[in-house]
Amino acid sequence: MESFAKSLSYDFTYLRQEFLAILTNFTEELRLEKFQNALGKRLIKQIQSQINQILSRLDADFVLVVIGDFKRGKSTFINALLGEAIVTTDVLPETVTINHIQYGSEHKFYICLTNGGQIQLTKEELKSEQLNQILAQLPQPISHLTIETPNQWLRGLRLVDTPGTGDIFKRFDRQVHTYLLQADAVVFVSSALAPFAESEQAFLQMSVIPQDFPKVFFILNRMDDIRTDPEAARLLNGTYKKISNLFPNPQLFGISALDEFCRIQSLSRPNHACAATLETAFQEFRQCLEQTIRLQRDLIQLDRATDHTDQMLEEMEDSLLLLRNAMQADRERLSRVINQCEDPTSELFGKVAQHIKLMKNEINQLSDQACQWMNEFLNRIDNEAIASIHKFKVEDIKRHFQFFLTNSLREAIDKCLAVHKPTIFASYQKAQKAIFAEFKNLTNVSSIEDTVEPKTGANHEYSGTNIDTFEILSECDTSTFIADLIIRQIQDLKTARQNVNYQQKLQMVLPDFKLAIIKEIRLLYENIATKIEQQIENAYSQDIETSLSVMQQAQEVCAQEAQTVTATNEALQEALSILHYARQQLKVLKQKLCSEDMLETVSQ
Repeated sequence: MESFAKSLSYDFTYLRQEFLAILTNFTEELRLEKFQNALGKRLIKQIQSQINQILSRLDADFVLVVIGDFKRGKSTFINALLGEAIVTTDVLPETVTINHIQYGSEHKFYICLTNGGQIQLTKEELKSEQLNQILAQLPQPISHLTIETPNQWLRGLRLVDTPGTGDIFKRFDRQVHTYLLQADAVVFVSSALAPFAESEQAFLQMSVIPQDFPKVFFILNRMDDIRTDPEAARLLNGTYKKISNLFPNPQLFGISALDEFCRIQSLSRPNHACAATLETAFQEFRQCLEQTIRLQRDLIQLDRATDHTDQMLEEMEDSLLLLRNAMQADRERLSRVINQCEDPTSELFGKVAQHIKLMKNEINQLSDQACQWMNEFLNRIDNEAIASIHKFKVEDIKRHFQFFLTNSLREAIDKCLAVHKPTIFASYQKAQKAIFAEFKNLTNVSSIEDTVEPKTGANHEYSGTNIDTFEILSECDTSTFIADLIIRQIQDLKTARQNVNYQQKLQMVLPDFKLAIIKEIRLLYENIATKIEQQIENAYSQDIETSLSVMQQAQEVCAQEAQTVTATNEALQEALSILHYARQQLKVLKQKLCSEDMLETVSQ
């Protein structure tokens, strides 16, 4: 008998209907009175609100988020993509905003504040000097800048232009992370002059990979600065290999946004010798992007909606399992558990404090090691660099030595952090896991075995993964305090008239400079420990708040008649079965959405 060799494809309309049917059947089941009584109106209302958000996103504009480090050409890239100068390119760090760019019948520009207020702007006011003055006088913090333009390419699409991902824009990290949660696809822009540096790879690993986007486009911009085709080919091949370590089979495009914008606007091209190649490269990217947006947008949005729905159901399953187990508990024990969670002086909070203290002590020990390394490094600076400084002209010393010292110190401290990063993360994991175990043991108020698989949330094993910890370590900006130290400690060296005199003054201030560096390093590690402590506290506080609400609900139910308790238990078990069945259906749907044949069918 011949093997079956035909490919299997799915009709998108059918898959969309299948997804809507899963949600509809699930919500209709929850509307039954027995589930309303068992789960509580608060939980039912919360679930319905989340489902409404998922459905609205399914029919909303396609969200394309553009991310990348500062000065990688993101604004020029967006202008080239749209064929007109919509986003200002004379951006300064103090005037950076998150920009929403969308279709409108006429040009409109307005600032959106975090409290919902709006301030309309003129196009002239978008320039950095005027915008800086406006931002300084805002009554509330800015959320984002909205730009509406009658550009036909934007119909059905919302472009989100984010600030840089470097250290000076850490104030935007939470917002950028939120936009990534809402994104349907991502364009990551890097520069051919510094392709996908470690900080950019760290951002991708921390914020992009966990979202599991169906489409991520990687842009290597400023290819007009690469003078020969062989050099460009080597650069693209090397960059492709680097990205492949994080994203299998990445879609990488080497382009020049400046060249494309100049071509469209009939301006002088930046690299005439490569103009034809650059034009072809940008057109290839544009065609690929348009195919994604125009032909696969519905599929991608359905895929994202499926992921968000499964995440919602997983969180719901956590609550139901805890509620069911709490109802099986002895009432007196349940009351003691609730008291432990409510009383900040309880044994639970005492144990949490002990685990956090142990973690901070371990990080402080790393601080001692870093100080020892830096002391040895500064002795080498003294014995090797300062000792030989008399060999150079005093003009050259004044011009170059402070830059040399600043860069050397920054690299040395960054190296300490890089070496200690795995240990710091392991210490954080150990503390988080121990706190999780304390909380799990306390809230495991029933010995009844779970009959619904798989276990999640408060009942699953600790995974030891937390993106924010990587962010804490990556946001340590050592450049600023080193520059400040050098200015304070050795600024008066500029008055030295001879190289020997410069050397003597350096040797005089070096002991105080060492002490200042050691003090700053200890403060740096203390700040890391404090931020991780705050992160752990935020995490377990949210867990306690959620679990406390569920256990209080269980306590209220258990105080009622035995018949009501029995009916509630039966309803909970049935609800868990319905929820598990819905997740199984979503898993099957996800497999269909991710099939290559499905993508090809939608693209045709």
